Amino acid sequence: MTEREVDPRTVASGLVTGLANHQIFVPGTNRRNRLFVMLPGTDAPPRVYRLIARTGAQEGYHAIGLAYPNDDAIVTLCTGSTRPDCSGEVRNEILTGQDTSPLVSVNRVNSVIGRLIDLIAFLDRSFPSEGWGQYLVSGQPDWSRIAVAGHSQGAGLAGFLGKEVRLLRIGMFSGPNDPGPAAGQSALWTARPNITPAGDQFGFTHTADPLAPVGGNTRNWEAIGLGAFGGQVSVDGRSPPFDGSRQLVTSAPPNPNPTGPTASPQHGAPAVDSVTPLAADGQPLYRPVWVHMLFAP
Repeated sequence: MTEREVDPRTVASGLVTGLANHQIFVPGTNRRNRLFVMLPGTDAPPRVYRLIARTGAQEGYHAIGLAYPNDDAIVTLCTGSTRPDCSGEVRNEILTGQDTSPLVSVNRVNSVIGRLIDLIAFLDRSFPSEGWGQYLVSGQPDWSRIAVAGHSQGAGLAGFLGKEVRLLRIGMFSGPNDPGPAAGQSALWTARPNITPAGDQFGFTHTADPLAPVGGNTRNWEAIGLGAFGGQVSVDGRSPPFDGSRQLVTSAPPNPNPTGPTASPQHGAPAVDSVTPLAADGQPLYRPVWVHMLFAP
């Protein structure tokens, strides 16, 4: 496996925010010709999610931790907004660069999809033997070969993308916690028809998360359609397939010796390197959960 970092400004000009290095992982001889993309949470750089991206590469996936405009929390942006689908409009613009929200200003080159296309093309030019070019068809991502996951803000972007394209898998960690137009309602965008079937989408959160409470996450997961496969199931002390549920939770203590700062240990525990708990062998405790959600055959 090969690991490297790429400065986004070497990939494309005109970038104005989200300038942390992209994280790149190339599988060894076990390549499965699939790509994993990890979208960070608010104000987090891709480097804090190396364990899950590395797991993807170990499972034969090319993997990218993608930097994108994530300076502002979407819940904060939409607080007080009178626009019923505020969070959906913001997410659409961050993903696509289309002008769909007055609250953000993201063009194509700064958008998630624009950055992903430019990065894959850059990697293909720079490392032609590594196989990156297979993930672009006519200049667009071959979504059917791509699994996308995100943490917190990134979780909602991954879920929203599943409304637009047919992805291989979707993983939503500690989110989305987008509010609806009224108290106790899910965000409007979550009820849109899925292009990626709900059976290929998974949510995973901590029951004591203070930043994205489990109730809000599961309300949105249900609206997306994950409830068709059962309610919440704890992964603690269990092995996949977790009764077939797509709504997975944990109450396990985060890593008691965090290796870096985090907004909340419980919020970060499902996916953030510094606080995700480790098993006795030093491997991430949730590695089997990640594989089940995103990398299973």
